[in-house]
Amino acid sequence: MKIFEYSPAELTGKSFDCGCGYIHESSIKSISICDGAIKKLPEAIRSSGAFSAFVVADKDTFAAAGETAVSLLQNNGIECRICIIKADKGFDRPEPTEKALGNIVMSYDKDCGAVVGIGGGVINDLCKLLSDRARVPYVYVPTCPSMDGYTSDSASVIYNGVKTSLKCKCPDYLLCDTDIISKAPKKLLLAGIGDMCAKTVSICEWRISNLITGEHYCDDVAEIMRRCCKAAVKYAEAAVHGDKNAVSEIVKGLCMVGMAMTYAKSSRPASGVEHYYSHLWDMRCLEEGRQCELHGIQVGVGTLLTLKKYEKLKKAAPDKERALLHINAFDKQAWEKGVREYFGSSAESIIALEEKEEKYDRQKCAERLDIIVDKWDEILKIIDEELIPYEQLYTLFKKIGHPTAPAEIGESDESAAKAFSHTSDIRDKYILSRLLFDTGISL
Repeated sequence: MKIFEYSPAELTGKSFDCGCGYIHESSIKSISICDGAIKKLPEAIRSSGAFSAFVVADKDTFAAAGETAVSLLQNNGIECRICIIKADKGFDRPEPTEKALGNIVMSYDKDCGAVVGIGGGVINDLCKLLSDRARVPYVYVPTCPSMDGYTSDSASVIYNGVKTSLKCKCPDYLLCDTDIISKAPKKLLLAGIGDMCAKTVSICEWRISNLITGEHYCDDVAEIMRRCCKAAVKYAEAAVHGDKNAVSEIVKGLCMVGMAMTYAKSSRPASGVEHYYSHLWDMRCLEEGRQCELHGIQVGVGTLLTLKKYEKLKKAAPDKERALLHINAFDKQAWEKGVREYFGSSAESIIALEEKEEKYDRQKCAERLDIIVDKWDEILKIIDEELIPYEQLYTLFKKIGHPTAPAEIGESDESAAKAFSHTSDIRDKYILSRLLFDTGISL
């Protein structure tokens, strides 16, 4: 069987010596996706070798599943220390910041033998980091289908003002109780669907980067993403209308995405420029002291914006002479000024990153340009093969109630345009904005 033909539960304990050159494996010991999965929590703790647990939740997720989890543990003789993460003043939910991580680290009792995370993406990311640094087992009980990091070995956090992905451990045990998850607010389900549909862009850009930069690529891992994206489109309407089987299929897809990131040893299969819209909006909101929208919702809107740009790109073509003029006209001082104006307190981290990565180095840009010009027909072919048509996704989002424009998530067309112009600044990943810089094409 091919790796993408397995279910999430079937992948635990397996490794694949792949033709891409990587051995694909995950350290997750068990995945359970079913009604009543939370009842397996005491067994998971004991299987991990622990006799006590540090339970992390926020006020909403503690009400949704935390109380049940604590009762199950205590009734089975497992001691608990409870940590309820609070949102910053004026916010309605916690954000994945150094402050939030510091709060749970300071609350952590080193005598606790395991960490139990109860909640969504923020709780999971913070608990993965805590359990990784504390070197203790981690059991995750998601309360909503809002994001694709259930099973990944990385955490998306705001560090020094920059949204970044930090390497950590996967959960050791994942208990997806579909009875709990199916009762989550609709908006959280929409976030998960938005995040899943984004994979149409991430795989397209992964293949383009492989063609232009030689970045490692695995088509078996990419196929996992394609299938997850198709499942999101197929089950979205039924899921938002309360079909528990459809919700379960969405959850399975979200689990598979996390596994795929672990297999690829990076977030590349799951995120491209569409995710960078979200990362930049997160950073701007933090800088301005306002609450951002849910990650998956932002990513869904970013996906629509990205699909529009790719449809425009298909009507363009690189002109080598014009592109070289554009590359050579790059003004580093002007760029640094723009970075400081946009990023504020995190600007120096962004500038330091460019000193290391040299994304705008003229010689490197010119070398990539030669490849782009030579491979342009192949690039267009990848775009045609991988991307969902804009109108198809727009129509689906309208049907299910997912936002389709920046204004619907507290942003503006201007903030979206500014965000896109800085998507190439925050990480060394070859995405649409870098392709446009190398070719001098303006969309």
